Amino acid sequence: MAFTPREFNQILSDMISYVRVNTTVTDFSIGAVVRSTLEAAALEDDEQYFQMVQLLDAFSVLTAKGSDLDRRVKDFNIFREPAKSAFGKVFFFDKNLTSDSVSLDSPSGSTTITLFSSENFPLPSPSYVIRVGEGTSRVQDLTVTGHTPAGNLLTLSVPTTEDFFIGDRVSLLEGAVGKTINAGESVQAPPTSSQFAKTYITQEAAFIEPGNFTSSQVAITSVDVGVVGNVSASRIKAFIATPPFSGAGVTNPAAVEGGTDEENDAALKLRALQKIQSLSRGTKLALKAESIGIEDPATGQRVVSSNILEPLVGSDVQVFVDDGSGFTVDVVELPSATIVDPAPLLGAVSIVLDAPGAALFPTSGHILIKVGPTGSTTELVEYGSKVGNELFLSTPLTQVHVSGEIVDFVDVVTLSAETGQRRFKIPTFPIRTDTELIFLKPPAADWAPLKRDTDYVINRGTGEFELVSAIGAFLGTQIVSNHIFYTNLIARVQKVLEGDIKDSTAFPGVKAAGIFLSVETPSRLEVPVVASISAEDGFTELDLAPLVKDAIEAYINSRGVGEDIIRSKLIDVAFNVEGVRDVTISSPSSNVVALDNELPVSTNAVGVSLVSVL
Repeated sequence: MAFTPREFNQILSDMISYVRVNTTVTDFSIGAVVRSTLEAAALEDDEQYFQMVQLLDAFSVLTAKGSDLDRRVKDFNIFREPAKSAFGKVFFFDKNLTSDSVSLDSPSGSTTITLFSSENFPLPSPSYVIRVGEGTSRVQDLTVTGHTPAGNLLTLSVPTTEDFFIGDRVSLLEGAVGKTINAGESVQAPPTSSQFAKTYITQEAAFIEPGNFTSSQVAITSVDVGVVGNVSASRIKAFIATPPFSGAGVTNPAAVEGGTDEENDAALKLRALQKIQSLSRGTKLALKAESIGIEDPATGQRVVSSNILEPLVGSDVQVFVDDGSGFTVDVVELPSATIVDPAPLLGAVSIVLDAPGAALFPTSGHILIKVGPTGSTTELVEYGSKVGNELFLSTPLTQVHVSGEIVDFVDVVTLSAETGQRRFKIPTFPIRTDTELIFLKPPAADWAPLKRDTDYVINRGTGEFELVSAIGAFLGTQIVSNHIFYTNLIARVQKVLEGDIKDSTAFPGVKAAGIFLSVETPSRLEVPVVASISAEDGFTELDLAPLVKDAIEAYINSRGVGEDIIRSKLIDVAFNVEGVRDVTISSPSSNVVALDNELPVSTNAVGVSLVSVL
């Protein structure tokens, strides 16, 4: 029998009818003793009905609110997402460093460098050292033997070995000292006419090498949680306390984003219902619902939107996730370099590599030295240490290798396969799409690259692959891989959805058996917007423009993976800014359609806003 709540007037009417039929009382007028008694009882019954309705509402996910809703969803191991701090990166720079930029392109082999202004550079007596090309792979330290101030010209002791271009930084290395900026440094985006000051804390130490103008980029998080911590590129430019060193500067090269307010009831209900409906099912809804809210413990990044793309034929099920900032994915690329030793190497116990490539190699591991299309002289060798760009090998080289040959750092899959073994596992995963290069060497044969889908099939999410040939591997076969693999948030989502057989309690998995699943970042869908506004009396367009710009950017950035940008909503959010009388959107001229693997963003690749309000 359905529960039907009753109100005071209905309860009182039924009470009066009952007493009239079953007693001799006839006076039920307002103020009469009997009526007053019945009114008191009816009021109490009405309150009980109200409390019962409240109790029923509190026990339904659909109708519960606030703390009652929190208690209901907790039964399903679902918790309200708290407000999150914004996060991003900054770098520090040394304004006291003698530094300028190249003003004319300088090809390799040049003996002069022309600056925009060389007035702060000394006259050589007899020489000093400069650094050219900081922040590029072409960086060189060069000795200056002549200075022509009238032409902003520096003369070099030897020709350059790299091309340098307009804008490349030139700094005085002589006498420069390194700088260390400790973790915990407080930096600030100063207040504007429309925003309060915003404070951020660095999460790691930064270093400026001697002769460098800028430091490495370091992570920051906002002190204030919620969307108030989000800020556009280049807005952070001040220190809260004394700068870490004289002449210190700071800036954020890209927007600081990812700050979110506490999840409201409507969003929590939707997420809870999706998860409840998807329990024990490896469906698209299950994958999407489970991925929302996953947080990486190392970076604090959290998935706020996701979308699923199922293949029509073969291939992986792709889960595209974003943390609300259109973030750059964290990956580790197993490096490659070239040999620069001048003499042929046979029996050598060390190898000298090109400096830029060698810098990316770990201090120890395995390398595959390969040459030519057949790989006839390819050799796998282990090295135990690295000094500069020289690798010191654990065993001497057994084949001739020459300058220019390619050296890959590799993950060892196996050094001795079993007879007929077909299934193997790459140690570092999940693997980025189309990046794995797997090499196989049977006993008494040469190394050879394997071709995906012809020689093997791979589950990039787990690093497992299987040889297509029913014969499998020969006893003693060696297999290695050079690839790129995901870390941090992408790896965490992959682990949650895929499951972990070593920790099935914490990571039971969501996907159904028999499918390959890969977690990826969506493609950026840049959304340029051009708007013009007029102001109400008492307001000015100049003051309102940045507020309207922020509102439009917030709407675009709030859209999830695969969600369209609705043109009428752009107008609507602009009108919601107090003081706006009229809004015209000249671009886009219609809705912007996002594909399943696209994320709408309001900035370009370097963090510059694409929203213009006139």
